[in-house]
Amino acid sequence: MTENRYWNLLAKKLARDATSEELQELEALIKAHPEWNYSTEIIENVWKLKAKETSSYDTEIAFELHVEKLKKNGITLEGIETPAPLPLAETFNSGNRKKIFYGLVFSVLSVLFIFLLVRNDSASQPASLLPQKTFSEVSTRYGSKTKLVLPDSSVVWLNAGSRLTYNEQFGTSNRSTTLTGEAYFDVKKSTIPFTISANGLHIKVLGTAFNVKSYPNEKTTETSLIRGRVEVTHDKRPGEVFILKPNEKLVIANEPAEEEETETAVEKAEPKVLLAALTHTIDNAIIETSWVNNKLVFQDESFEEVAKKMERWYDVHIDIKDEKIAQLHLNGTFENETVKQALAALQIAFGFNFTINGNNITITH
Repeated sequence: MTENRYWNLLAKKLARDATSEELQELEALIKAHPEWNYSTEIIENVWKLKAKETSSYDTEIAFELHVEKLKKNGITLEGIETPAPLPLAETFNSGNRKKIFYGLVFSVLSVLFIFLLVRNDSASQPASLLPQKTFSEVSTRYGSKTKLVLPDSSVVWLNAGSRLTYNEQFGTSNRSTTLTGEAYFDVKKSTIPFTISANGLHIKVLGTAFNVKSYPNEKTTETSLIRGRVEVTHDKRPGEVFILKPNEKLVIANEPAEEEETETAVEKAEPKVLLAALTHTIDNAIIETSWVNNKLVFQDESFEEVAKKMERWYDVHIDIKDEKIAQLHLNGTFENETVKQALAALQIAFGFNFTINGNNITITH
């Protein structure tokens, strides 16, 4: 019933006939079932494509046939009535527009129907005829965060601008994931190891809570352990296994992008590794995981580094015009402040100027 409701709400959204309550319900369903993100994205992209011109009569017939197919598969479209067939000679006038518009939904519902057929018939189809998709993916845009529950009941919080992928057999034969960005994991205990691959880093646990930060083009990749035990290896340091204890973090330097382009036959130096304690605020909050509690915290970090965090946090672009300002070391904690309020607070302490033009922010002396 839940899945049927999802298809129904998605169809109503595409037809622009969903109420605000129904849109909120649809968003809640997708968050509760992150594996549906992939289907939703494909269907919405198909809907955005320019539809081919078709006669009103053909549209009505196609829609009716499609609704019949959906009914045979146990799917009903609550709140969307099947339009009555139009006479062959009837023209497309204003009185018929609503009927025809609902008819156009058939193009998207056709995609839904294909997904349903694959789901229902996959057990009897030869492997060569099944879809090639072998993983699920959940991602967040800048300015947003999300919480998801994986098939094994492990809980993951994804920070802004992050992406997590996992195999379709996740939770049965493996618990392997790949991360780009930042995530906090609360892993359910199991005899199957839970693994994360992130920018050459490989983390293995059985049941624990930890944070991984691995954004592209950042100087370091970090693993911060809250409780339990983790094993960490790195592609560029073969044979070494780093064991983390609670309240420890492993920081590994990333290779600059320009080095990758000018690589020679000489092996690159092993990346620098630092094992350190987690950092805390005055009230003993852990800075490395403060984002999970909706707090943007930075301590003795350069303005250049803080700007990257603020870009993801507020979905803005920050251009620092003065190198001296870029290297200023800042401290701060923001929770409910807007980006303008946050910059104004920093401005008082450090004396720079800033201008905001839409999502573009310029920092000057």
